[in-house]
Amino acid sequence: MDLRHKRGWMAAALVLVVVVLLAGCSGQEPAGGGNKDAAAGGGGGEQKEASANKPELKFLKVYTNIDYNHYPVADYIEEASGYAIQYDALPQEHASEKLNLIMASGSNYDLVDATNAQDFFTFAENGALTDLTPLIDEFGPHIREAISDESFASASVDGKIYGIPTLNISYVRTGLLIRTDWLEQVGLPMPQTLDEFTAVLRAFREQDPGGNGAQNIPFTMSGTPLIDNVAGAFGLFVDGGAQWSEVDGELVHAANHPALPDYLQYVRMLYEEGLLDAEFATNKGSTAAEKFTSGRAGVLVAGWSSIPGYDEALQKVQPDATYQFLLPMEGADGQKGFLKHGGINKITFVPKSAAHPEDAVKAVNALLEPETFKEMFIGTEGETYTVEDGAYLPIEPAFFDQRGSSNAFVIGMDEDVFETYWQARLRKNQAMYDNYRIVNEVPEEQRVFNPLAFAPYLPQLAASNNQLNSVVRDALIQMVVDGVTDKGIADMQSAWKAAGGEAVAAEINEWYTSR
Repeated sequence: MDLRHKRGWMAAALVLVVVVLLAGCSGQEPAGGGNKDAAAGGGGGEQKEASANKPELKFLKVYTNIDYNHYPVADYIEEASGYAIQYDALPQEHASEKLNLIMASGSNYDLVDATNAQDFFTFAENGALTDLTPLIDEFGPHIREAISDESFASASVDGKIYGIPTLNISYVRTGLLIRTDWLEQVGLPMPQTLDEFTAVLRAFREQDPGGNGAQNIPFTMSGTPLIDNVAGAFGLFVDGGAQWSEVDGELVHAANHPALPDYLQYVRMLYEEGLLDAEFATNKGSTAAEKFTSGRAGVLVAGWSSIPGYDEALQKVQPDATYQFLLPMEGADGQKGFLKHGGINKITFVPKSAAHPEDAVKAVNALLEPETFKEMFIGTEGETYTVEDGAYLPIEPAFFDQRGSSNAFVIGMDEDVFETYWQARLRKNQAMYDNYRIVNEVPEEQRVFNPLAFAPYLPQLAASNNQLNSVVRDALIQMVVDGVTDKGIADMQSAWKAAGGEAVAAEINEWYTSR
């Protein structure tokens, strides 16, 4: 790939961005303590005094609800690295457009966070970023030690590193939250197989353990009928947003997965028997959650991060209610498991126009020194956390006041240890922590990793994947409601092809087999 400056991009495409966006964006006030001029690429805002012999660095970050310049972690970063940093933030809306405008203007930001990989790779392809490889080799020993080659590959083009990748937590996100007190009332144990799960739902329907009468709902959810845990019992490890999985060494979209027809027939059976919420297709996430937290539903497709809100709402209505996630349920062929997500959360890059690229890398390196990273991320033992049996426990309220948003400041992770530190945040709610552990401490082979988690920028995938997922989701919902037929599946596959599915499949498999 040719990474020389493509002046056509600077002179045409991005000038067009300036013309279109200047009036609409120039008046927006950025978050994070900057001012209008800073968000437009000129820096500014409240100036900090740079440390002796070190320049002040300018850092453009994504929107958040904290004031970057006055959060405790910002002070610690200056103390630990020796660099004063002026933070500005992109607006919450139209962030990519604003970032393109800033890059087109030749802004002198030293560091920029990008959460949209497509933006990052576009800048790299067009010569707008600094090649960090020689700078990391010379000034970044802690960067090299902290970040894996696999992560660096997600921020590289043609073997050159153009950004510092920040690894996401790899975890199972969702599961089936079941009312365990309902199980006790119907006299059944926690289901361990798909057949046992079906029997539980039938018992919930027939015995109505919640006393809801006509309002009783055995199982509720919203959106996609690709249900984690249930799908895993068929060897189908996908969800609404991640619909590609490996079959015999090749990545296959859910529309073409050999297990899909049998899986669909099962979900259709749940719907037809009144075990699955009749309104699942039109439920919003909040609607399905309310049906569970009001005591009307016995099972909910839920993300563990939402459990604190569910717990609070349910305890107000039914203080004796109990619930927990189901473990992976085994299907007829012995298959079971969850979909595990991960990959790269963001990439921090140094623009080609940066005033201090060498110092930017030196600052990042200082923050990835192991003890410095630890204190930046979770604070000081005895002040913000304690350690018991190797687990980091937050001291409230100090931890959440001083380090509750520290993840917004990291530039790369100490990948060997950061997940252990991160779990301190889960302790804010015991129910959330307990259920996180239920779905994330099953054997590794039952947590099937999303195969595209570390994919580089793939133009066809970036352009078409959302449309492909939408086409398939709509077709699946239609078949669950109206019936599963060979024609219905064939029509779905035809619509998938018409939306560009074959081109995307060819592109991702070329990458997957050569990675």
